[in-house]
Amino acid sequence: MHDALSETQKSALLRDDTHSLLLPPALPIRFPVILICGHGARDSRCGILGPILQSAFEKELAKRGVHADVAQISHVGGHKFAGNVIVYTPPTWGNELAGTGVWYGRVGPEHVEGLVEETVVRGRIVLGMLRGGIMGDGGSLGRVVEAQAAKENGEEGLRLKPRARG
Repeated sequence: MHDALSETQKSALLRDDTHSLLLPPALPIRFPVILICGHGARDSRCGILGPILQSAFEKELAKRGVHADVAQISHVGGHKFAGNVIVYTPPTWGNELAGTGVWYGRVGPEHVEGLVEETVVRGRIVLGMLRGGIMGDGGSLGRVVEAQAAKENGEEGLRLKPRARG
């Protein structure tokens, strides 16, 4: 597709790695990071809820004495689930979600206290608002959810019952 472009046009499309030298080096994340969609142009709900959620998270974290970085970002997708919130707990955090990013949707200010308690402090996933997630070690977030549900229900895990053949 690019064959028809001139060399000047092709070079304009390539990444110039020298620009990365102008940026500060990446630093390890040592505290939770809470990212909130505040993209009001894409969907006004995120633009309205973003600042409200940021303030609510900052207040709740401060009240508990938990240091975390809270920021609005431009877009995390799934605006029909506004407010969108990603809670990342660093690998050194010390709970079961350490090194995991959990994406929640339909978060309102009334949910902030519970999300901080359950996800940041206790390392548990709030299933009703879960929209996805990623684990830094390549593990399966689904396995974490399954283990959490089994623990809460006093089960050893998901078991299938054999069906009689007829």
